Amino acid sequence: MARRTSLKSAPDEGSDAKAEARTSNVIRKLPPFEQSIAAILLSTKESVIAPMRPKLREFKITEPQWRVMRVINDRGLTDATGLAEVGLLHAPSVTRILKELEERGLIIRETDANDRRRNLVALSPKGREVVKTISRQVLHVMREYGDRFGAQRLSDLLDELRALSAAIKGVK
Repeated sequence: MARRTSLKSAPDEGSDAKAEARTSNVIRKLPPFEQSIAAILLSTKESVIAPMRPKLREFKITEPQWRVMRVINDRGLTDATGLAEVGLLHAPSVTRILKELEERGLIIRETDANDRRRNLVALSPKGREVVKTISRQVLHVMREYGDRFGAQRLSDLLDELRALSAAIKGVK
């Protein structure tokens, strides 16, 4: 019986080799990076954002700042947690961005009447004007995307990307 116990606790060199071989097969099957989902999505993101950068630079707005301003514009009065979640940003980044936008007079802060510990943010009149101006350029670019790729194809692609995101959420 002792022999069985020692056999069970001893590493099985055959199964280790098989596991390593399986891992090697998986690695060999990976596409080159530029053909990977991650690379294609990053490249697409860059292509999507590139035409908007000149207008953002004109107003000295970074891409993360623009995301925060867009979320505030879309949602109205909101808190930093909501901005981080919807804007796909880390909370410390949102804190820094809000400070910068407030210093520039693009947002205003107020204390939540229901929870005095919580701050809410809204666009200032100046911030609303900046969003309105940049949004005109973004709409122009979006129409161009639809013209070049096809409005229905673009809509279908967005639906598929949302479905992919939902399907792979939580994969480890």
